Amino acid sequence: MFTGTKARRLRRIALTTGAVAATFAAPAIIGLASAAPAEAASSNLYASVSLSGTLVAGNGVTGVTHIGTGQYEVTFSSNVSNCAYVATTINAYSQALQIFTAGGHLSADGVYVETKNQGGGLSSGIPFHLAVICPTAANVKTAVVGANGIISRGSALTSSFSSGTGLYTVATSQAVSTCATVATRGSVNTAVPFDPATVEVVPGPASNTIGFQVRSLLFFGGNLQNESFHTAIVC
Repeated sequence: MFTGTKARRLRRIALTTGAVAATFAAPAIIGLASAAPAEAASSNLYASVSLSGTLVAGNGVTGVTHIGTGQYEVTFSSNVSNCAYVATTINAYSQALQIFTAGGHLSADGVYVETKNQGGGLSSGIPFHLAVICPTAANVKTAVVGANGIISRGSALTSSFSSGTGLYTVATSQAVSTCATVATRGSVNTAVPFDPATVEVVPGPASNTIGFQVRSLLFFGGNLQNESFHTAIVC
């Protein structure tokens, strides 16, 4: 044990070291307290619906109505009849499931959704995600294309045409090679055709175009067939 002058000197060094350590530690604590800024509220219209047909998450949604087996209506707080509806199922497990969208059956504020098995039969207990993209959305081109290849509604300066059975092209006013394109089998109105089909995205003939192939699920090999669909090109 140290006594006298040496002990007093050691105590002064210890006190000084502690003060320096506290000085350097304080900014680190303050920095940790400054959490990342809160995210701004989303302006996008979307819904995540559970297997029981209830809303899990979403924005602008006023309710989800389970109309019947595999039939749902997602209602928003504004008129969405001029928008495109893209959707996908969640947790398909070993099943081959599909989803279909159409204009609201209960009001112009709604989107009608059907969840189906591979044979086209309506099936409940299938959760899904739904996004509603309107023509005024920033950095997004939308198109709702009829079975005949004619665009029913969509973004300004967007057009479409058919180049053969089940083959479609959507043209926009900008290059789309760096964009992401999603598509869903859906109606141009409130009609609900039975035929189950998939929509595949393929390269278009020019830099400002996207190609689509609609294939039937009723025949082995996925025969091409003429069916309407909704698409969103996000850039």
